[in-house]
Amino acid sequence: MFLSWKTALAGALAVCVTAPVLAQDLPNLRDARRLVFAERGEVEGEVIPHESLSEGEIAILNQIVATQRYYAAVAIAPGQGLASEATMAAANYHDEENARRVALDGCNSARTGGDECVVVLVIRPEGWEPGRDLQLNTDATAALRGDFRRMGRPRVMAISDLTGLWGIGETEDVAIAACAQDDCRAVVID
Repeated sequence: MFLSWKTALAGALAVCVTAPVLAQDLPNLRDARRLVFAERGEVEGEVIPHESLSEGEIAILNQIVATQRYYAAVAIAPGQGLASEATMAAANYHDEENARRVALDGCNSARTGGDECVVVLVIRPEGWEPGRDLQLNTDATAALRGDFRRMGRPRVMAISDLTGLWGIGETEDVAIAACAQDDCRAVVID
């Protein structure tokens, strides 16, 4: 069968426009397991000193590190103290950026005047470095290594960066529906 170059080009463009590229760019289970941290692994905390924190409050922040799931952040309203109603913690997010955002948003909503809230503690998995190709919170990491691994193929994991929620399913649509948030996106396809 002979096709003109215009017909062949139009067909090729249609395939390029409609073909799902996402699955090719996402890790499979084997690669994803190499990219994420252990769900019961050690965490490291970074206390970010602020002039309004006392030595005792800094010591409390250091104690909090071992009790939280990664990724987490604590924000305070300067001048209102660590025990203030405005102090907010956000834990079990898929990355540091969203944990910081949620802690700051909650703190700024609850503060009673004064300066904008600041993040004074960030908790990450031990050995974390910026720019990782895949970051999952503690619960999603456990599911990846457990329920997701035990599923038959095909299988997909989706996450919500904004909430820290996640879902798994046989297809991308099922995983996104299980995640149940507007920002859910597939991150592992196997």
